[in-house]
Amino acid sequence: MQRYYPSNLSAGNCQFSTTPGRLQYLPVQIFGQGSGTIQAVSVKDKPYKFSTDTYTIIGGKDSHPSPVAYSLASLSSCNQVTGFLVAKDHNLTLGEWQVTVEGQLPTAVLVGGEDGSPNWESVAVKIRVQTNVKGGSDDPKFQHFVTEVERRCPITQLFKRSGVAYTSEWINELL
Repeated sequence: MQRYYPSNLSAGNCQFSTTPGRLQYLPVQIFGQGSGTIQAVSVKDKPYKFSTDTYTIIGGKDSHPSPVAYSLASLSSCNQVTGFLVAKDHNLTLGEWQVTVEGQLPTAVLVGGEDGSPNWESVAVKIRVQTNVKGGSDDPKFQHFVTEVERRCPITQLFKRSGVAYTSEWINELL
């Protein structure tokens, strides 16, 4: 089977610049192929692949992480990547991260076909991050860092703007 990649997502349309105000895009494109509940996913122009499945209770084989698990993993890792960028912009030094994400996904729409939203009901994020901010978790410099990470993280914003009951707890651990 041939992969279809729309031409408007080619790297030639990607504009990166250090000039403020210029539109910049990071084109990301995936291709999925599979049968039943298992899908192999590749990322265009990248050597890596990953697979998805779902839980046995809803008909899968549970042989790979589910798409909903990957969505929470995306939230976890996107906060860390965004934190790296924000720390660089704010001259902060970061060490180790520990991120826990818990979600409650109602299954009435997904599995039962009922009316309503199949979206997450709630998502709670708890992040412990080592920084060089000496004032602890309540320090204004650390709180500004947290606010900027959550504002700039596309996956955090995807969850928050989707209407899910979203909470986060950030803990500053001194390096």
